[in-house]
Amino acid sequence: MADFYINGFSSLTGDADAASFVPYFEARRLRRMEAIAKNVLLCSCRALEQAGADLHAPKDTGLSVAVGAGSLESTCKFMDTIIDDGDELSSPTAFAGSVHNSTGLTLSIFLCLNGPCLTTGQFDFSFAGALLTAREFLKRKMCKEALVAVTEDINPAAAYMAPEHPSLFAPVLRGPKGPFMRAAAAFVISDEPTEKTLFSVTDFHFFRTDAPAAPCSNLSSAAAPALEAVRRLEQGSAFTLKDVFGGAEMTLEVIPYVK
Repeated sequence: MADFYINGFSSLTGDADAASFVPYFEARRLRRMEAIAKNVLLCSCRALEQAGADLHAPKDTGLSVAVGAGSLESTCKFMDTIIDDGDELSSPTAFAGSVHNSTGLTLSIFLCLNGPCLTTGQFDFSFAGALLTAREFLKRKMCKEALVAVTEDINPAAAYMAPEHPSLFAPVLRGPKGPFMRAAAAFVISDEPTEKTLFSVTDFHFFRTDAPAAPCSNLSSAAAPALEAVRRLEQGSAFTLKDVFGGAEMTLEVIPYVK
């Protein structure tokens, strides 16, 4: 029996451009949106579209967001305004964008999601934690489908220091030599198969371990396991994805769904 089903998926490396949103939203609505929210919104639109959902209609869909360290760009901007202008004149816009759950708020509003919402900030294992949360949403019958939205920002300090001191950063960073880029991915999953179901997840485990690190990718992003999952899903074949890093292990076993 399947643990759960995958009905849609999408990924992105780098930043989404305005032209990519033309089929979904007016560009003016995205003006003040954080880069990591914009990237995962595009991935979510594509994944939901593949799953047969109406983007602009209210839907009983849960939302489980993985943000790693959150919007580091906004966090740094907010801290800079405190240094430059003082507490009273610090930027409320930058503060709002720095909050981990701001991405979840953006997705809920734009995609008309009425199900439960939770954000996981577990650095390199945010994807596994968010996937585990979404599975619990489904098993507890809290929603019919769940959107797992993964997005990660660039850490400016790590991007500056890690290439010069890779051994120092290796225990906490998958690819300390770079390249450093934003990345995002989205998955629509369900507890029961639908007309749009593409894959069955036959095994999913996430637990602490003392095993030596064996990361699935050297991409310098907490979204690396999610990107690798999408890459393998695009191949259309059965696979087992195992990722061991930072004292935790995730195993994801997937087979094509046969209707």
